[in-house]
Amino acid sequence: MKLVFSYCLISSLFIMNLEAAPVSKNQRFGTAFITSVAGNSINFKNSTTTHSIRLHDSIILNSDTLISTGDRDYVFFKLSNNTTFGILESTQFSIQSFQQDTFTDRDVRFDREPSISNFKSTLDEGTIVVKSNIISPLSIFEIHLPDSKLELYSAIAVISYRYNILHIALYEGNISLKSNNSIKHINAPSYYVIDSYNLKNSIDNYDADLSEAPSQWNLLKDSISVENNRVIFTPEERSSQSAAKAKLISIKDFYNQNFIRPRSFQKLEFKDSKD
Repeated sequence: MKLVFSYCLISSLFIMNLEAAPVSKNQRFGTAFITSVAGNSINFKNSTTTHSIRLHDSIILNSDTLISTGDRDYVFFKLSNNTTFGILESTQFSIQSFQQDTFTDRDVRFDREPSISNFKSTLDEGTIVVKSNIISPLSIFEIHLPDSKLELYSAIAVISYRYNILHIALYEGNISLKSNNSIKHINAPSYYVIDSYNLKNSIDNYDADLSEAPSQWNLLKDSISVENNRVIFTPEERSSQSAAKAKLISIKDFYNQNFIRPRSFQKLEFKDSKD
């Protein structure tokens, strides 16, 4: 009887240890690298610090992180899983967790993530543009909304959530929209709009033509691709916290070319709109 009890106790402890174990022994925190920034009221806040975001900052995302922008502000950053975000004006966007497996030099690529990762974020309000390259089936990539959850697969999209209405302009790839045990698969090219009432009651909306999306979003699609190609992540060998380190990319011999000094700029003229 004692033998059976001891066996059951050991088995229970073994199962508990399995449940408490991390997903991977080689997992580290992910990194974000700031590629473009404009405005004076952009804030970066986590459990240890609150400060303004600066161009070319490299940030280890080791705790719940809130990024907020004011009127006419924006910030673009690339993550070490080769996903790029643009946070536009008057937006509240948070990253709950971002872990990533370590990787080697041969895993460094532009078209896919270098290792398995776990990324969870929330768009409380505002507009973001995102480019996710090929993500491993073993990885997690989620953007939560007040009423639903988005899962992206190698996509380029502008996502806006304001006044309880969700707008998704999907230029490439596909997105899964999950809410109340229902799943909506959105495939590019598509412009999808739905309000919180329909989401909560699993009432589906039709996919509109992408030409119905705001025209300025087309520029964001192009901008996010440029930002994505400006940075590459390589293995981080010196830090026990992060899996990757960022490197800026420039055209070969860019700094050896002759520049005309001083530069001159045309005077800008602003005209009143006729609308």
